[in-house]
Amino acid sequence: MEDKRADPVIRFLSDARARHHDADMLVFGNEAADLDSVVAAIGLAWVLGKGEKPCSALPLIPVKRDDFRLKTESRWVLSQTGIDAEMLFFLDDVPSLDVLFSRFKGLALVDHNRLANAFSEYGEKVRLIVDHHEDLKLYPDALRRIEPVGSCATLVAEDLIHGCGGEAACEIPQSLAVLLLGAILIDTVNLDPGAGRATPRDHAVADHLKAVADLDTDMFYQGIRAAKSDISEMNTRDLLRRDCKTFQFNTVCCTVSSVPLSLKKWMARDMNLARGIEAYAREMKADILMTMNTQRTPRFSRGIAVFCKSPDLFTTISAMLASNLDLEVIPGPPGFDCGKVHFFRQGNLSLSRKKLEPVLDRYFSNFKQV
Repeated sequence: MEDKRADPVIRFLSDARARHHDADMLVFGNEAADLDSVVAAIGLAWVLGKGEKPCSALPLIPVKRDDFRLKTESRWVLSQTGIDAEMLFFLDDVPSLDVLFSRFKGLALVDHNRLANAFSEYGEKVRLIVDHHEDLKLYPDALRRIEPVGSCATLVAEDLIHGCGGEAACEIPQSLAVLLLGAILIDTVNLDPGAGRATPRDHAVADHLKAVADLDTDMFYQGIRAAKSDISEMNTRDLLRRDCKTFQFNTVCCTVSSVPLSLKKWMARDMNLARGIEAYAREMKADILMTMNTQRTPRFSRGIAVFCKSPDLFTTISAMLASNLDLEVIPGPPGFDCGKVHFFRQGNLSLSRKKLEPVLDRYFSNFKQV
């Protein structure tokens, strides 16, 4: 892949950027812009252009260009195929969201099936959904493929392997196989049966992509893991926004940040952590801000920090969170002020952000803020 111009995926991305004024479909993942969302958007845009009834599609990274520096695992995997940020299309590549969304006949959602709050007014344009999260039953007129696999990239790769809407399978470029394989590996913990994330379909697709990608899978996975864990130069605000999703649950705005650092280490690293969490909640105009923290060594553990705009709101949700997450209070180190933030160890290690979202959605379905 020494000559970037010769790579078909790079040519596709360059052409898509050049034609963004008159493309038919805007394809994008969730606002966290994690690896699965980024490569599934690129892959689905490729599929839409190769199908029985091809349409021009632009893959969008739904963050500002400068914020993409925080998406370390996405940047690292893309770099393995010669793709850099200059070849991608970001939110601030156009003057406004209205200008962006008005150009497209339809929207295709990957790796999520509810538009982020900032995009919610464009719901009537959603034409296609490819996702592996729980179906929230929104956008009933959209074609939907929402299936319980380990990675959304698996669903996109199946379209390539079995045919892009036609009878014959699509040829998968090596670079696209590398991208899709990377997302599957990181989402399924390298297809580890003990992690309980990989389905037989993920294994089958990964086996197919490995033959095309032609790389050392274990080394590739470790490279992604190392890139994803590289938070050495990030401050508290960076950590909160590097993998952040905001949900509107009825009248409640809830922001949930995924952070690859144990709460104890984060507390020791930033004695003003609680103040930083409260400030970011105000910045996001969130009624609730949660951080879902993970640590993988010496053993896997989870923690959660919870800030609520009002004490009554925390009282309302605390029992529900405790019963679902099996919580134990984490005290701060000497001199640490918890402020209005509650810090917990999470006993239920299987409950990730992906699984917490529908729990919160159901809980708040009949909730009214006073």
